[in-house]
Amino acid sequence: MLAVSVVPGSPQAPNYRRFRSGAGEHLLVVPHTRIFDLSHALAASLDVDVQAADRFAAALGETSELEADLAAVVTPAPQSLSLNVSSSCNLSCGYCYADRGAFGGAQAATMQTVVAEQAVERLLAVADPARPITIGFLGGEPLRNRDLVHAIVHFAGGRAQQQKLDVRFSITTNGTLIADSDIKLFRDHRFAVTISIDGDAVAHDAQRPLRNGSGSFARLAKRAAPLLADPGRAQVAARMTVRCDRFDLEPRLNAIWSLGFPEAGVAPLRVAADGSELRDDAWPIYRDALIAVASRELERAMRGLPIRLTNFAVALRQIHAGASSPYPCGAGGGYFSVAADGDWYACHRAIGDKRYRLGSSAALDESGRRSFLEARHVHAKADCRICWARYLCAGGCHQETGARSVASCNFIRDWLDFCLASYCELSSTRPDHFAHRLKPKA
Repeated sequence: MLAVSVVPGSPQAPNYRRFRSGAGEHLLVVPHTRIFDLSHALAASLDVDVQAADRFAAALGETSELEADLAAVVTPAPQSLSLNVSSSCNLSCGYCYADRGAFGGAQAATMQTVVAEQAVERLLAVADPARPITIGFLGGEPLRNRDLVHAIVHFAGGRAQQQKLDVRFSITTNGTLIADSDIKLFRDHRFAVTISIDGDAVAHDAQRPLRNGSGSFARLAKRAAPLLADPGRAQVAARMTVRCDRFDLEPRLNAIWSLGFPEAGVAPLRVAADGSELRDDAWPIYRDALIAVASRELERAMRGLPIRLTNFAVALRQIHAGASSPYPCGAGGGYFSVAADGDWYACHRAIGDKRYRLGSSAALDESGRRSFLEARHVHAKADCRICWARYLCAGGCHQETGARSVASCNFIRDWLDFCLASYCELSSTRPDHFAHRLKPKA
């Protein structure tokens, strides 16, 4: 995979982050996320001479022949595709970015099977056959177009068997329309099933009502119960949205876990249709609430139990793997999202936005793709390129950059400081935690 261009980093960008944990003194070398344990004497000397510490870290952070150049812009083959199969939803969530799947009128029609098949054919033809290929289903509520979902899974599965490809699937659903046939589909295939649920019945029903205004929690709980009890080959997780007016994360997450969800992720609203996004004064409150939950999960992990908070588990896995990227996600790189009309976009949140349209199933706009990736490289962002967290955060979601503020960036840095310290404490006490979690799943 060759670089199509290079976006140089800033010479003023810090090469390290000094931090401490219950396990001792540490140095994070920013490029390639390398962590070194320090003696108290060496830590003290680095803290005194900042310039020497930066030179020391720069030497430790040099890119090896086996690592990607963090300044490079590359255009890998598409490896993951989401299909926006439904332009409607049976819920009425005020904060919905997708306008229930219609995207402000940009996607008025429901995706047809022929459009989905063309997109899948294109993906399977160009993806790296040595790596897993993922096909996702989004909406609106994707199960409103159930027949297409089932048809495409069987279509792609058949092609995968013929071509000896590892094809996997994902779906994000509100859970209220899950039928027995869907559960069988999820169990029989390698499905990542994400169910949107915002806490207990009171919190969830207030944020995610049905179109007639009544609550959706009871229906979700009933429909999801058989899948949670017996997921088969599926991996089931919850996703909880946090608005500006509710930061009682722990009881809401406990309610979700009590239903049988093995894990749940938390997503704060940065941009919301109904104005419920977090303002600057809310970020410290959210940070404290999230760290409080993560601290309980760290205690569980110290006892050999799995971490149920997805945000925390993913952060620790990324740190352990030395994850380091100039992009926050694969948008426009290895990931694309297909609208009902067959157009390919860099992001599923940007359907109908011409700035994100990068082609169709017939061909990608490689020039537009290159420009898109160059403009969104972390080195191209003035306020991000000189941040120590630049290769762990990369500026956050492309769709939310306009909402980025000092307060929200401070939240990210504080959260990463907590995760770095937690990683050092957990890896020194329970190194088996990471060995077990990094094993490939059948």
